[in-house]
Amino acid sequence: MQLRRLVPRRSVAVVATGVLALTGAVVLTAPSASAGTITSTVTCVLPAGQGTFTGPQEITLTLDKSTVDPNGSINGTVTLGPSPAVSTVNMTIYGTPRMKLSMRGAATGEVTITGPEVMMVVEAGKSPPLPPYTGSFTVPANATPGGKIEFTVLEMVTDARFAPGQDPAFPTVCTAGAGSEQTLAEVTVSGGEPADPVLTGPAAPVTVGTAATLSGTGFAPNATPLVSLCDSNGTNCLAERISANTLAIDAAGKLSGTATLAASLTPGSYQIKVSDGTKSATATLTAQAAAERKAQVSPSSGPVGMTVTVTGTGWTPGKFVFVVGADASGTAGPGVKTATVKPDGTFSVTPTVATENVTQFRVREGVPASSPTVFVPFTVTTGPAPQTQEPTVTLAAGDLSMTQAGTGINFGSATLNGQAQRLTAPLNQVTVVDARGGNNGWTLTGAMTDLVAANGTDKIPAGNISWTPSCAALPGSLSTVTSGSTGPLGTAASTLCSQTADPAKATGGKFTADAELALTTPQFAAAGTYTGTLTLTLI
Repeated sequence: MQLRRLVPRRSVAVVATGVLALTGAVVLTAPSASAGTITSTVTCVLPAGQGTFTGPQEITLTLDKSTVDPNGSINGTVTLGPSPAVSTVNMTIYGTPRMKLSMRGAATGEVTITGPEVMMVVEAGKSPPLPPYTGSFTVPANATPGGKIEFTVLEMVTDARFAPGQDPAFPTVCTAGAGSEQTLAEVTVSGGEPADPVLTGPAAPVTVGTAATLSGTGFAPNATPLVSLCDSNGTNCLAERISANTLAIDAAGKLSGTATLAASLTPGSYQIKVSDGTKSATATLTAQAAAERKAQVSPSSGPVGMTVTVTGTGWTPGKFVFVVGADASGTAGPGVKTATVKPDGTFSVTPTVATENVTQFRVREGVPASSPTVFVPFTVTTGPAPQTQEPTVTLAAGDLSMTQAGTGINFGSATLNGQAQRLTAPLNQVTVVDARGGNNGWTLTGAMTDLVAANGTDKIPAGNISWTPSCAALPGSLSTVTSGSTGPLGTAASTLCSQTADPAKATGGKFTADAELALTTPQFAAAGTYTGTLTLTLI
């Protein structure tokens, strides 16, 4: 609106086009140490609703130095090629250009090069000319010494004015697309010897046999990390105390990944050490013992031929356990049973008492004799093996049904006074019984008609009634119930309550559905009694 008051409508379009030419696209060819040229597809959004243009544009960035200290300043010169947009009339505008760059490698984040305001004489049928511009920016103070910072183009903006320094300014924003991921220019971070690397380990104790998450900075870029575990005083560093690792160092010298403590490691305090081949860093690490492996047998006595249940806790998730009856010396008999330990460290297996020599059940995690082993006492009794019987029962599917405590909803009365009034009333409680015995879900909805006066003509819209649902599952129910949202009613169905289907287990139960109803009266209406119908549907 401000633009159209300043200049004719045709000029607005021309200004927008001229701004586009100033802030075009970017894509790189192979850069030198401090300069490069790219051509990238850019999408430019013009001011004042004048439209969007997409096309290629060449851009060159030249830096005034190839090395820079952390927190040091660099001058960058931007040279733009022809814009994909052209002007339709002759005019003069004043543009202030800026280009936003992204950093990667030895520093991350964004920097912006801003040039001075420049007058441009725009000719019809040509791209508005923008001479090269120079601006300065600062390298982050935490840039990694010895590393390289690569710059890529994110965005180019030009603020256009109709007189020098005169607001308002009309920005054209050009976002770099395909090709902008290429490196436009790069600079090496100086500042002397790189700082010693820093390693961060887990604050909480790490269970032996499990992975510890590590991170760090200041390592040699892209080096191969070497990890070991030292005594608490930093000596006796042994690689074999670590059974595996996923550690990696990126181009910025940042370390990430995990190191797995050997299962045989003695619990206690250690220093974990990571080296890049030249320098190293350590962090304190506390190793704790794995949970005690336990097992029990039920029953704990019985005759030969009896099947028992052996269960356990504190075992290594995913490992195999082998369970077998054994004599007093620990020698295993026939009939080995296996089980896989669950994620929570538990297992259950049902071996048979194979011989009268069984005095215990041996539970072993793994095959080698050196594997963790627990013995559970068992007593063989005389007499025949117990016999079993198997009761059965068939449960037929029931119905999905509902009942309600009443049918009338009375909002009472109100005296018309020229203002809307709010009246409330409770919904008659609805009870839903889902006895289908499956894994189905259900939904209870309500739809409201308009409230109509006795004369049959005057109405209160259905939407003047809203509700706040409140639903609950009664004890013994297999599933939960979800209350519907607070909001107005209407001819379209609104959810009062619902139960979600669960393919993994049976659903069903007994549920109550309540709601607080609120009626907003019109400011003005015919006096009298109004009646409507709330229909509840269970599907």
